[in-house]
Amino acid sequence: MDGEVPTGGSAAATDEIDLAELARALWGGRWIIAGVTGAVLLAAVLYLNFATYKYTARLTLTPAQASGSTLTSKLGGLSDLASIAGINMPQDSSALAFSLYVEGIHSRSLADAMARHRNLMQIIFHRDWNAAKSAWQEPTGFVRSTATAIKRMLGIPVYDWRPPDGARLQEFMAEEVGIEQDPKKPFVTISFDHEDPVFAARFISTLNSELDNFLRQKALARANGNIEYLSIQLGKVTIAEHREALAQALSEQEKQRMVASSSAPYAADPFGTATASAHPTAPRPVLVLAASLMAGLLLGTLAALGICRLRVYRALAPAS
Repeated sequence: MDGEVPTGGSAAATDEIDLAELARALWGGRWIIAGVTGAVLLAAVLYLNFATYKYTARLTLTPAQASGSTLTSKLGGLSDLASIAGINMPQDSSALAFSLYVEGIHSRSLADAMARHRNLMQIIFHRDWNAAKSAWQEPTGFVRSTATAIKRMLGIPVYDWRPPDGARLQEFMAEEVGIEQDPKKPFVTISFDHEDPVFAARFISTLNSELDNFLRQKALARANGNIEYLSIQLGKVTIAEHREALAQALSEQEKQRMVASSSAPYAADPFGTATASAHPTAPRPVLVLAASLMAGLLLGTLAALGICRLRVYRALAPAS
């Protein structure tokens, strides 16, 4: 009948996307796509020109080889097989010290020790350092004031400024110091990014020496305390079996003190020295430009299709 409205398959066919029509729409909006893509690429180029390029310093470490561990000799090769299978076996003194080393990289104790290096702190928190007055000073400026005002407007907590200390350095290290570790491999890699490659390598080296020395001093104090106690008990005990057990324990503690007193690395043995990358690792111009090109094409295509659809709606809309 005349005047009937198509239904069913005809309506579905009408709603289907016509590839030829889509191609015409994209061709018609080619200048929009080109303009949006060019704008995104220009923004990427400006970013690359003003961005701060950073270098990555890395230091690979293995557990220090501590002598005198009876547990390792009893287990033999079973500990290696168990680690490959993912089974946690009792750790000897060197493995335990290395585990404490890895856990201590982001600790407050290490941050407090690192904070005593004033030259490192001045470089890390250079915005808070007033070289003319040789003192810490709260940074000021339009950007900081605007950011503070926006936070207060949005209800975001604004904390009072405090001079850089161990707490602030711990927050910084938690974000900037990376740990790469494979449970099946007996080593760990520490990484740190900074715009100065020499400083990046020095920071990692200082971190390693401070953390290893911190664990060494703790072990040395513990061994000295145990030796003092065992020596006193050995002078009091008269039973032969007890004296033999105390003498064996005292010998083990003497070995622990010897290891902790040595000048060799205590918890972690560096595999070489901390080195920084020869070229910047971030940002990467090729990746930034490729990503901006893809993003520009996508945004330009969406903008062209949106404008084309808007024109169709306007053309089909009844005149008022």
